Amino acid sequence: MNEHQSLQLPIISELLEGPVPRGKVLVGLYEPSSQWLPLILTVAAELLRRGCVVGIGTLATPTSQIRQQLARSVQNLQELEAAKRFALIDWYTWMTGTKSTERRSVDSLGLAQFNVQDSKYQKDDSSLYDFMASDNLSTFLKYNDERTFMQWLDKTIARMREFKGIRLYGFIKSFHSDAFYANLQGTADGVIELNVHESEGRLENVIRLKSIRGMQHQTDWRPLRVTDSGFLELASASK
Repeated sequence: MNEHQSLQLPIISELLEGPVPRGKVLVGLYEPSSQWLPLILTVAAELLRRGCVVGIGTLATPTSQIRQQLARSVQNLQELEAAKRFALIDWYTWMTGTKSTERRSVDSLGLAQFNVQDSKYQKDDSSLYDFMASDNLSTFLKYNDERTFMQWLDKTIARMREFKGIRLYGFIKSFHSDAFYANLQGTADGVIELNVHESEGRLENVIRLKSIRGMQHQTDWRPLRVTDSGFLELASASK
């Protein structure tokens, strides 16, 4: 497959041993202390340097923190934002009691109000992204009934498959019901897991590709290394 049909994603494509087809909706299930946000930023930074259009939805992280981290690796980040090749989707700031200055934001995560505010942005922007990721969609469950949220998420995933981009949605492990995780893994095209394991008396961040429909892949845990700049790379297995 060429770049019009698929994308090479740092770490994820290494686990898959090949590119990820466009139109895939992937979910990340992660331990709260794992390196989920750095994984998102590692993928985003590389794709931005390659000229892709990238969006990051933030529910648990200040937008200033995401910009600061990305700017370590993407020197022309401001220019990319001005050209609408990078966007921060701010679903975080309203929780601080202040008004967001981002172009795309909401005033509530309650789905009744959220849908009214965000639906226009989805209609205008969703087809543009080569890659879009969220840091923590589990946050929605603090403000919505689980069944209502599952219905909304099923519809959202179905819509996102119609576009050219790859989506990567993050959810915290052990936060939702078993039925929620079963529905999530049955609906998504692929599942990535991030954990923190103990190895020889020390903690080690690990990742695995649990499933991806229609593609062969290894499912073993692989260790992750945090670089000096705060991004991630696959490390050699511990001895």
